[in-house]
Amino acid sequence: MTRAPAWLLLVSLAFATPALAQDPPRPQGEGEQQPRRGGPPWANAQWTEEAVEWLARELDLDPSQKGKIKTILDDSVRDAFRQAAEMWNPERGMPDMERMRSTFEDVRVKVAEKINEVLSPDQQREFELLVDQFDRRAQSMEQRRRAWEDPTELFDPPPLSRRIVLSKAERALFLGPDETAVVMQLVERVVDLRIALDEGRKVRRDDLRNALEGGAREHEVRQRVDVLRQAEEFQRLELVAAQAALREVLTLEQEVRFVAMGILD
Repeated sequence: MTRAPAWLLLVSLAFATPALAQDPPRPQGEGEQQPRRGGPPWANAQWTEEAVEWLARELDLDPSQKGKIKTILDDSVRDAFRQAAEMWNPERGMPDMERMRSTFEDVRVKVAEKINEVLSPDQQREFELLVDQFDRRAQSMEQRRRAWEDPTELFDPPPLSRRIVLSKAERALFLGPDETAVVMQLVERVVDLRIALDEGRKVRRDDLRNALEGGAREHEVRQRVDVLRQAEEFQRLELVAAQAALREVLTLEQEVRFVAMGILD
């Protein structure tokens, strides 16, 4: 089976819209006149129209909102393909995949933010639920991509990036600019400590595994285990304190959203 080029897969992850949750394109039967539906932008010329219609049904968009969102998606698809083409040049060798991923992550965040600005407060809440569905699908796709290189990744779901988590958190607050700025400082503290805990845990456990495989003596292994536990406990307590500070400024509804997003335990 021929797989799509990596840059096309990155383009598909650039859009935080639930249109990608639709069924993939299916072969047309004999005599069918309807165009194929669903699938990623590069495989469907009607992708933006279908995405807008899908959102219109889910969010009850009015004609003005539909027009604005279609413009957002049209512009975003065009810009994403342009940036992909600029970075993907086989003559220069393989591109910097992390740079590409970061670039399309920027597109993805901006698309969600622009769509959010078009919606009413009730629609914004529904949209965030749809974005969460997309994020779970995107995480699954990324996990399968990583598993091509390392099968153990099948058992270690990749976290969402810091920027995507913070963008989702900011939209989920539904506060004015001044209040949002104050709360987001506490959110960033929690997110950064959670990332540090996860990264530190992985580094320390890899170090312990390497020591065992390298034939370290028993007393050295025990010492490394003690250091691992102490460091992890310290980071965990920092995270607990930061989460408690954040909870103090949240409403119950906001706290529930952050628990669902994995920011709060």
